[in-house]
Amino acid sequence: MDAPARLLIADDEDVFLRSTADLLRQEGYTVDCAMDGHEAAMMLSEARYDLLVSDIRMPGNADLALIQDLPEPNRDLPVILMTGYPTAETAIRAVNRAVLAYLVKPMEFQDLLTQVRRGVAQRRIQLAVTQSALRVQTWAGEMAQLAANAGTLPVQQVLGGMLGRMGETLIDMKHLVDLSSALEPDAKTCTVQNCPRLESYQRLFQEGIAVLEQTKGAFKSRSLEDLRRKLESAVENPPS
Repeated sequence: MDAPARLLIADDEDVFLRSTADLLRQEGYTVDCAMDGHEAAMMLSEARYDLLVSDIRMPGNADLALIQDLPEPNRDLPVILMTGYPTAETAIRAVNRAVLAYLVKPMEFQDLLTQVRRGVAQRRIQLAVTQSALRVQTWAGEMAQLAANAGTLPVQQVLGGMLGRMGETLIDMKHLVDLSSALEPDAKTCTVQNCPRLESYQRLFQEGIAVLEQTKGAFKSRSLEDLRRKLESAVENPPS
């Protein structure tokens, strides 16, 4: 089960800040509060967050300084901006910085909550894709090594390593699809043919097929031959 999402709210209106934080905590979020841009910037440099909700007009946030250059570990953090003084200038700056939402005070809490849920889902997809990319790089290297040494390694080691990585890849794919569905329940997910992340998985499966092909002489098995054919079919004729 995923840990509660951690949010940072920055606003110099104390009553609004505390009441909004309490309402979000009732929704299951962990919420930290900052009274100005300087305090928020310090907190962003010290801890990882899933979402930033920030007022525009507050000390320490001239020209949207808070979101100009978000520090690690929050470089790609989704941001919701709020203001009681909407202007075309700040709206344009928000768009140019790919801000998730631009909300005008006073606002309905439900409107904020909808955007918070959207931002948290987006953040979790970002992190899952990053972690997935690192795993795929590691797995691809391992698969290449197995293929290069398939003739000298014990068959059980070759097949166990290959099938284990394939199983983990399928679980990873399912997790990403589930996260995507949570973000946009009615949206069409990418197909195997044109999704960049799934293209990486496709290459990994192709390497697995190559290992099976190289080990077929050392380990005769109709079941393994059937598995190889099924994998080849899945790669060559992916579902839409």
